[in-house]
Amino acid sequence: MSLRPLEDTAVIDVRPIQKDSAQALALKYGVLAWFGHHTREWWALVDGRVLVGARCPERLGQAIAAVRRRSVSGSP
Repeated sequence: MSLRPLEDTAVIDVRPIQKDSAQALALKYGVLAWFGHHTREWWALVDGRVLVGARCPERLGQAIAAVRRRSVSGSP
């Protein structure tokens, strides 16, 4: 029996991982966070008014912190 392309590749469901990461971001930063399956990026709505995106949850956390620093310092 010969294997067709990708038949020997493991398939995992990343939705539970993404859900856990989104919940962790929501708890840590107090934001609405999600993974965009079409954009393949992480997104958060910061303080109900600023949308930020990043390639991974860690970078999204940095982007959230940066938005909050700007709003505290009064920068646009």
